[in-house]
Amino acid sequence: MNIESVERVYSNYSGVYDLIFGKIFESGRETGIELLDIKEDDNILEVGVGTGLSLPCYPRYCKIVGVDLSAKMLKEAEKKIKEKRLVNVRIHKMDATRMEFEDNTFDSVMAAYFISTVPDPVKAAHEIKRVCKKGGRIVFLNHFMSKNKFISGFEKMISPVCCKIGFRTDLDLYDLLNKTGLKINKKEKVNFFNYWKAVQCINNK
Repeated sequence: MNIESVERVYSNYSGVYDLIFGKIFESGRETGIELLDIKEDDNILEVGVGTGLSLPCYPRYCKIVGVDLSAKMLKEAEKKIKEKRLVNVRIHKMDATRMEFEDNTFDSVMAAYFISTVPDPVKAAHEIKRVCKKGGRIVFLNHFMSKNKFISGFEKMISPVCCKIGFRTDLDLYDLLNKTGLKINKKEKVNFFNYWKAVQCINNK
């Protein structure tokens, strides 16, 4: 995967993304937001905000900034912001591996169904750490490679094919955390078959 192909794939998804990924991942989004443990006036970043499916789930007493690589996905998010009157939300087109925010801008960061879609997940995670305040909560909501050798072997085998449609299936959670210095504080299985995980880390900088 490269940045251009990821942007192209998700721009193509923009008109049907909600239909495909809306309801089936709804419970995961709700769990992920709960793990952010949002306080009044918190400044929250969602990387890979896409069409904004999670935006109505956030409490209105916090401020939300969403970033995504695809302008077409963000157009769909804008519709939700206007329809739901989400006055506490702003969105920007931005590469999550090179974010334009200053260090320590956000109280917490959500990465929902995102970290396995970027060409360099380690670089993206380092950027997330950079813009998140020390002690802030970072939540990865994603599918990660199974610890079962048979299943992980299959995931590795199909990952090159899945990359062509916008995501990888062989992302190792523990390898990602080791390379970024993050540690799991809480972890919950989510969505159907509990095949996805909501992972809360505390940003230790």
